[in-house]
Amino acid sequence: MSILNKSYNKNIWQEYRANPDFKETLEYLDKCYNDFCIGEIPATKFSHFRLFKDIGDRTTYQKTFFIRQHRLFTCIFLSLIYPEREDYLTLLQDTIFEMCDQYVWALPAHIENIDVNNNTELDLDATTMSMALAVAKHLLGDRFHPLINARIDAEIDRRLVKPLLAQRWHWEYRANNWTTVCAGASGCALMLNRPDVFELVKDRLNRGMAEYLKGYKDDGVCVEGAGYWSYGFGYYLEYADMLYDYTKGQEDLLHSEKLYNIASFLQKLFLDDNVVANYGDMGLNLSIPMGFMYKLKSIYGDVVEMPPKGILIHDVHYFPFMMDEFLYYNKSFVSTKLSKNATYYMADEGWFVNRTPAYGFGARGGWNGDSHNHNDVGSFIFSKDNRQVLCDIGLRPYTRQYFEHPVRYTFLEASSRGHNVPIINGEYQKNIPGERSVTTYENGVFTIDFANIYGIDALKKLVRRCKMNESSVEITDEFILEGEGTFTERLIALEKPEILDGKITVDGVTISFDKEKATADYIMDTHTIELDVNGNTSKGCDVYCININVKDIKDGTFTFTVEA
Repeated sequence: MSILNKSYNKNIWQEYRANPDFKETLEYLDKCYNDFCIGEIPATKFSHFRLFKDIGDRTTYQKTFFIRQHRLFTCIFLSLIYPEREDYLTLLQDTIFEMCDQYVWALPAHIENIDVNNNTELDLDATTMSMALAVAKHLLGDRFHPLINARIDAEIDRRLVKPLLAQRWHWEYRANNWTTVCAGASGCALMLNRPDVFELVKDRLNRGMAEYLKGYKDDGVCVEGAGYWSYGFGYYLEYADMLYDYTKGQEDLLHSEKLYNIASFLQKLFLDDNVVANYGDMGLNLSIPMGFMYKLKSIYGDVVEMPPKGILIHDVHYFPFMMDEFLYYNKSFVSTKLSKNATYYMADEGWFVNRTPAYGFGARGGWNGDSHNHNDVGSFIFSKDNRQVLCDIGLRPYTRQYFEHPVRYTFLEASSRGHNVPIINGEYQKNIPGERSVTTYENGVFTIDFANIYGIDALKKLVRRCKMNESSVEITDEFILEGEGTFTERLIALEKPEILDGKITVDGVTISFDKEKATADYIMDTHTIELDVNGNTSKGCDVYCININVKDIKDGTFTFTVEA
């Protein structure tokens, strides 16, 4: 049931007011009104617009940009749910009028040359803005002043239709979230507002969707991380669902074995109730829009396990997902109780998760060429009592520099020096095109062969074996280094470790090794990162980097045990 049909029923929007199941959602929208809709519409400033190019800062301009955007989205929902409130409709029309005047709907970070007058860049936000305005017109256009409807039509034509017809866009050929968000939002806007143009570009948009799916192997892993999975796959579903209705079921992009595997991706990442393997550009704490999960569950049924309620959020920023929170709500969609005994080996990408009552463990193979890549092949996460202990610190605030290669890998968050992987001869992992690790999982042991990831001629072998035990994981690194060389185990923790008698204790977890097989000395340093322990970027926090400098290895292997 897509936006094209159920949402046209004006009565259902008022019915939500009387339904106690939507009390929390309505309170959230009331908070959005207080946060974004009181006072004058903030102006986007030229000086802020320039900051991305001048110093790499995205946040200053985007803060105002998103307040304006959230104001628009909030007013759409309030006008639908409370049709008697003329003040909501007035505020919505004022906001639409202002948004139609905005210099450009794209973000400065996504504009190739911001020194050129260009109002028609098609990026993630320009396309999703077009979709939101098309939806607003179709659901509320009979209440809008004719000039508002005319402005929506004119700006969608100018900012979406003309640039889409004028050229092929880079995101049509990318196997990541850009393709589905840009192509999906464009397609939805055109199906609603310019079906004649949609027929001209439908094959292009469908090819884009197929290109996106190439970014997934058959195991359904989203290498960009769980947050980008919900964002990219969410817009895939928006487009495919609307297309199915639009073509009266003749074009079905919703059902295939691979899509079912993609749909069940999230549930394979949980290390504990609120802890996931946060590979890719993702914070320590995951948040998933509630409406996206409702739609996912509606389409794919029992294949999808609803995640713990703690990670499900209301988020007006993702306009179509917020709409789905109403349209796809089902009382039976309750959070699935997380099994404390589960093992998932995602063989195509080489990802592994093991949950036990005592601990959670995740490790990954793959390669260092993913979209939103971190150099983290071979890295692992160890969690206990619903928190990461040996951790993946996640992403950093997005700046221009963070997406410039090789500058990106000078940052702790993206470099292998910020992950639980060895340092070889003082060197970190590299981005080597085409070089992939080899992974296996047999008899409770997850193995990663990844010497080629370092690009060090003297490193002839590096195999990491992770053996699962009832309350611990035994990690063995077998390596061959020609000539003089050094081998250092790198461990990253959020709490300050204590090192005593060759044992490391951190946050209730003990790391130890057999002193008869090797000796080692320890160096610990502290780094302040711009991501706090809740996965937010509002303040910095310290992480502790432990170097175990391995010496006197008797058999070419170093084994350490991580015990809960």
